[in-house]
Amino acid sequence: GIYMNDIITIALKFIFLLGFTIHNLEESVWLPEWSKHAKKFHKPVERNQFIFAVIIVTILGYLITVVEIINNNPGSVFSYIYLGFIGMMGLNTILPHLAATILLKKYAPGLITALLLNLPLSIIIISRYINAGINVYFLIIAILVVTGIVLSLLKPLFKFGEKIIKY
Repeated sequence: GIYMNDIITIALKFIFLLGFTIHNLEESVWLPEWSKHAKKFHKPVERNQFIFAVIIVTILGYLITVVEIINNNPGSVFSYIYLGFIGMMGLNTILPHLAATILLKKYAPGLITALLLNLPLSIIIISRYINAGINVYFLIIAILVVTGIVLSLLKPLFKFGEKIIKY
């Protein structure tokens, strides 16, 4: 198969993780308070619930990335899971962050880091995989499936976080 573990690609993957982490930190600090005023877009969420869910999603992002770097085989199931994650974070820039900011006329926490880090890096990484010859239809399906799975995990993660983290 085609291998993509050149220095630039690995660096981009780690830079994306850094951006993803900074984005999640921005959300962790400001989103719980913001959610109280954004009922149309985000059910109010307590800080402990949100931080627990963000930690789990961040760990998943790191694990998926490490598996992709080790696997190093674009077109494999692992690469589509990885690209689904990267694509999900790119989409996350538009929905909900940009849409919520525009419609509520109030900054949605995470928008700046999503626009400056997650979106451009996801486009660059996905473009490199497309140029390497991955199947674009599988890519789109992977983005939709990973996004659906992560969205379906958020509510249970919030509930679990509420139960185990008390302060």
